[in-house]
Amino acid sequence: PRAPAARAARRGPQLPEGVQKKKTYTGVSTKKLNWSAIPVKNIQKTTFWAKTKELEMESPDLLESLSEEFAAKVAKETGPALAVAKKKVKELKVIDPKASQNFGILLNSSLKGLTFEELRILILKCDDSSLSPSVMESLLRFLPSGEDMASLRLLKDEYDELCTAEQFAFMLSNIPRIEPRLQAMVFKKKFFEEAKEIKPDLTYVIAACEELKTSEKFGKCLELILLIGNYMNSGSRNAESYGFKLNFLTKLQNTKAHDNRSNMLHFLANLLENRYPQWVNFRDDLRNLEKARRVSDDQLSKQLRGMKKSLTNLKKELEFHKNPESIDDRFGTEMNAFLEYANDEYEKLEATYTNMGKCVAEIISFYGEDPKKTNAEEFFSDIVTFCNDFETARVENAKMKEAKKREEKQKELKEKEKRRKEQKEKERKDFIIDQQGEGEGVLDDLMDALKTGQAYNRDNRRQKPRQNRDGGKQNRNLQRGRSQTGNSQSPRNKSNSDNQTDALDSILNNTPTSRPGRQRANTRGESKASEALQRVRAL
Repeated sequence: PRAPAARAARRGPQLPEGVQKKKTYTGVSTKKLNWSAIPVKNIQKTTFWAKTKELEMESPDLLESLSEEFAAKVAKETGPALAVAKKKVKELKVIDPKASQNFGILLNSSLKGLTFEELRILILKCDDSSLSPSVMESLLRFLPSGEDMASLRLLKDEYDELCTAEQFAFMLSNIPRIEPRLQAMVFKKKFFEEAKEIKPDLTYVIAACEELKTSEKFGKCLELILLIGNYMNSGSRNAESYGFKLNFLTKLQNTKAHDNRSNMLHFLANLLENRYPQWVNFRDDLRNLEKARRVSDDQLSKQLRGMKKSLTNLKKELEFHKNPESIDDRFGTEMNAFLEYANDEYEKLEATYTNMGKCVAEIISFYGEDPKKTNAEEFFSDIVTFCNDFETARVENAKMKEAKKREEKQKELKEKEKRRKEQKEKERKDFIIDQQGEGEGVLDDLMDALKTGQAYNRDNRRQKPRQNRDGGKQNRNLQRGRSQTGNSQSPRNKSNSDNQTDALDSILNNTPTSRPGRQRANTRGESKASEALQRVRAL
């Protein structure tokens, strides 16, 4: 009978009904996500992690992208105080010099313009229109001791001989129950301000808890992170996790990609924008979270406890003011009305605060964490930090995308310019080769035209042979040269050769050349010679 129990113990805590065992990944070599896994025993039917369906988002290309992007690497002194005129000790009859100095500062600053009698009436009537909480708190700090105040009351007949500070202290000592009276006035003045501050804070926290519980976009984002983490953590102690503590969200950017230019947060932002754009704006569902994280539970608790204590003290103090000594004393009337209103407001604030604490505990438990060990401010702050970092990653992704486009465009322009230069060089080389081949044909055509006589244009035939000024001398030199060289050519052949050479020079230099004889050339021959001439000039 003990065997089944032992086997169950080895298997670990039993999963709630409807929760499937997490998929096991093998052969994964990526960087690990160092989250704090939610213990299986904390996974209840009502928790968020019991409803996750992250495997619906799994795809081969997603896992391949993770393996590529996050592949594991191979191990390798202050200024002087304002001077105040000192009174001689002998002029002070009761209070000490320090108290006298403090009263002097107060009378010359915050209470300047009020006579002692006017201030006494304001305090008796509980009229705080001209008295701020800070002024009343200063009065409380500077009040002489009970013994000194009793001594001052005995100096009524010597009032004119007292210094200004002691005259002021004498006036205060003659107001019935001056210390608790001022404390009640300070509480009344502050109560409305504190209640006005506390109400929105309580509302922000309650609303933020509801948003975290109902936001489908934020929940899908967490499921996607769970899928990524379980894949990357395969083979480690955090493999096959059912959930993770939300403080891990602030550490996503610590997992760098293989190129160290981006991190897991950039990857997640790209993934949501490209594949799941309907979830990428999950931050819009958490509008009250930023304000909620600034709310201090300790501060709220302290304020409410102070309110309760002050209300209790005020209720006790009113017992001493049922029969006022002066017609100007309205403490009982004013404070009884305030006490009734303040009690109602306090009960509402206390109920809302209790509800806020319940909501915070529920949302922390909803995400599988222990409310007793998890600080609400840190819990909210971690999520806000993640939201802010996520938006920053989106902006950085856009910048990287633009930079990549510019790089690709510059690369394309460089390649285009390189191809243009290569094409230009190729055309130049082809032109040289073509011209070289064409030049040989041109010279052949030109020599044929010279031999057939087609190189001589019509204008040259119509011109008379140009007589050289010293032609006779040249003829004699020519005859002498022929006899000396012993040329075997006949005079007629030699004359034809000279004429062809002169004609070629004339054509190349674009000058007319005479040709003996009146042989008529046809138009086709002239055109052919002219074309050959243009091709030679082009070369």
